[in-house]
Amino acid sequence: MKLKSLHLENFRANALLHLTLGTRLTLLMGVNGSGKTSILDSLAIGLGAVPTRLPGVAGITFKKRGDIRQQDNRLAPYTRIRLETTDGLRWDRLQRRDQSRATAKALPSRIGTALLDRQIDEFILGPLNQGQPFDLPVFAFYGVSRALLDLPLSRKGFPQAHQRFEALADALNATSRFKAAFVWFYNKENEETRLQREQRSFDVTLKELDAVRTAIMRMFPDVSTPQVKLNPLRFTVQQGGETLDIAQLSDGYKTLLGLVIDLSARMAMANPHHVDPLTAEAIVMIDEVDLHLHPAWQRRVIGDLLVTFPKTQFILTTHSPYVVGSINNHLKRHRIQALSIAPEDIRNLFPLDPAEVAAYALTQEGAETLIDPRHGLIDDRLLDQFSAMTDQYEAMRDIEWDQTH
Repeated sequence: MKLKSLHLENFRANALLHLTLGTRLTLLMGVNGSGKTSILDSLAIGLGAVPTRLPGVAGITFKKRGDIRQQDNRLAPYTRIRLETTDGLRWDRLQRRDQSRATAKALPSRIGTALLDRQIDEFILGPLNQGQPFDLPVFAFYGVSRALLDLPLSRKGFPQAHQRFEALADALNATSRFKAAFVWFYNKENEETRLQREQRSFDVTLKELDAVRTAIMRMFPDVSTPQVKLNPLRFTVQQGGETLDIAQLSDGYKTLLGLVIDLSARMAMANPHHVDPLTAEAIVMIDEVDLHLHPAWQRRVIGDLLVTFPKTQFILTTHSPYVVGSINNHLKRHRIQALSIAPEDIRNLFPLDPAEVAAYALTQEGAETLIDPRHGLIDDRLLDQFSAMTDQYEAMRDIEWDQTH
C-alpha cells in the first residue's frame, strides 16, 4: 500500500488542505507551529482504520478534544481526513462536533471505510482464515520523543510467541518507545539459539533476525552484533571494539538506532515469508528526521533510509538545511547517467526519481509545493545560504553540462 494523497477538512488549524504525496518521499518544512506534526498525526488517524479492522490490535482515531478546528471561539461542525492510495482506494474518517441536528445538516457526504474494510477482508483476513499466504502492510509513526527508549528491566510478562498482526501494535502511536521490538528480538534470539543447538551449527540464523541485523549494518557501518544480554537485561551492540548498552550511546545513535531496530523488526514480524522482509511495502512517518543528528549524519540519513528500506514510503518533517541539500543531491544524481569520471562520493549517491518525491513549505495560509517542475529539484532558494554543503550538487551540475554540450 502506498498513499497518493491526503485531504483535510477542519483538522486543527487547517480549514482545508490537500497534499499529493510522493510515493517514495514527502518532505514537510515550516516554522514551529506551521502544522507539520499535525499532518503526520492526520495520516496516523487515517491509517488507524486499518489495524482497527484486524484482530488482536487496535488502531487510533481522533482525540476527544482538540482535533476539530476552532475559529472565533467556535468549533467547526466536523473534522474529516480522507486518504487515497496509488491503487485508487479511498476512505475517510470523520468526527462530529456533537450529535445535534444542526451539526448533522452541516456534515459532508462521506466515503466511509466500507471499501477499505472490503479490501482488508479480501486480501488479509480471507487468506488468514483459509491458511493462505498474504502480505501485511506496515505503518509506523516516530515522534520527537523516540530517543526516550522504554526498555524493560526484567523478563517478567514477556510473551512466549508473537503473531503477525503485532507488527501494527502501537505502530501509529508517536510516543511508542521500542519496548515491543526489544521483547520480539529477545524471543527470536532464543528461538535461533534452539535451532543452532538442534542442528549443531552456529551458521543457522533466523531470516527475521537477519533482516534487523542487515538494517543496522546498512545504516550504521561502525555498529555490529546487536544482541540482548542478561544480568542485567539490556540491548547491546559492538562499536569500536567495545560492547555497549544502547542506553550508553549518544542521543543521535539512540534516536536513529531505536527507529531502525523497531521498523525492521515490525517488517520482519509482519511478513516473515518474504525472502527479504525489508523489501516489503511500508508507510513510515518521522517527525524531525534530523533529531539529535550531527550535520554530517543529516546529509546521509535520507539516502541510507531509502536504500535500507527500498519499498517504503517515507513522509518526513525537518528543519534541517542539510536534509534539504542532501535530497537535492539525490535528485540531481538521478538525472546523470554516465558517472565514470565523477568522484566516488557522487557515484555512490542514491538516485532519487523526482516523480516519486513531494516537498512542501507549510504556512498559516496552507502548503506551497517546493518541487521545481522544470528541474525536478527542491527550490534552490532554500540552499543559497548553505554553499558549503552543495559541493556534490555543483560537481554534478558540471558533469551534466559536460554530458550535454
